[in-house]
Amino acid sequence: MTTLSVSQRCLSDQPLPWLGGLTAAEFLRDYWQKKPLLVRGAFPGLADLLAPEELLELAETDDVESRLIIENSDPAWEVREGPFHATTWRKLPDTGWTALVQAVDHYLPPLADLLDHFAFVPEWRIDDVMVSYAVPGGSVGAHFDQYDVFLIQGPGQRRWQLGEHCDANTPRLAHDQLRLLADMPVHFDEVLNPGDLLYVPPGLGHHGVAENTCLTYSVGFRAPALAQMMDCVVDRLLETQGSEALLTDAGRALPDHPSSLANADIQRMQQAVLSSLNTPELFEHAIAPALSEAKYADYTPEGDPCSVDDLTAAISDGIELLRDPASRWLWLPTQQVLWRNGEPVEIPADVLSFIPQLLDGRRLSSDTLKKLPESVLSWLANEISAGFWLPVDPLTSLLSDASGEA
Repeated sequence: MTTLSVSQRCLSDQPLPWLGGLTAAEFLRDYWQKKPLLVRGAFPGLADLLAPEELLELAETDDVESRLIIENSDPAWEVREGPFHATTWRKLPDTGWTALVQAVDHYLPPLADLLDHFAFVPEWRIDDVMVSYAVPGGSVGAHFDQYDVFLIQGPGQRRWQLGEHCDANTPRLAHDQLRLLADMPVHFDEVLNPGDLLYVPPGLGHHGVAENTCLTYSVGFRAPALAQMMDCVVDRLLETQGSEALLTDAGRALPDHPSSLANADIQRMQQAVLSSLNTPELFEHAIAPALSEAKYADYTPEGDPCSVDDLTAAISDGIELLRDPASRWLWLPTQQVLWRNGEPVEIPADVLSFIPQLLDGRRLSSDTLKKLPESVLSWLANEISAGFWLPVDPLTSLLSDASGEA
């Protein structure tokens, strides 16, 4: 019997323990961008994955995006940007503050593996895993987000209250950096324990307050702005067609007035624009660079020299490979093109057919690597040298616990 990978299970009709026994299709149909979902004990292994001290050390590191939010300050809700000095934490009160670190999955490989549990949504919709450290009473205030988020409790406990759907017209407190709600009627009030998961759809007011010192993992999603997509398509049209394609109007009728813009002309212009957009190949090439851009524009991967012999020896020793978590990958199956960090990737012809298998999840297991031909291993060795694949130890109990297999 073939064992499905975590990402394959997400695309099957199997009940998923981390979704409370729902299949992915049921979750997408009934909950995604509609209503919240609470699952007790979804990811028990997260309780021991990261120590609070390790997260604070990340917040002290250059090039790591971090914030500190202090509620009972003067003025209230002070926001400080990292990196922070190691003495910062000793100077803070015992209650009422939280530190948040973005993209912790870039630095902690098991969190990149965690993202495979959400493969029922394509990778280009996933942003990162933010982790927050909070002392008792720590919070970022009642607020709403524009994007979906899965909140997973690590060590400690956090009380979550959910309110109503919010939008640009919802009354908010005056603050330059936080979306603080002026009032949030409570329709859900639960304390999350280690391993519990809470899905919050976009626009839903929510407020999480630490019951004690705790860590909370936030699997955040993103969505391209419609205006950004239009910019991408227009840029692509100008690149491929320049200004040579002009509006045509053969067989036009007489105008009602010499200086009027008639409805017929407006409709003709709209149709011409829509016709130029209605080209799947052009649209794919137009948006692929933006959807595959790395989260941080100045990011450049770094690798160590690796030959195919080095890789073969490492595979024999049980090593596995993890795709660089800080890079974004986008596969266009109709065109057989892989985009990464905003650029198309040159792939040898004898490797191209293996790309869907290599991108099935974020990790290539030792068993999978042992079955790959030398041509693919040679390509992977070059990728390791460039920093796009990382040699890592086999999976820990975190993911076997979380996937219901142990």
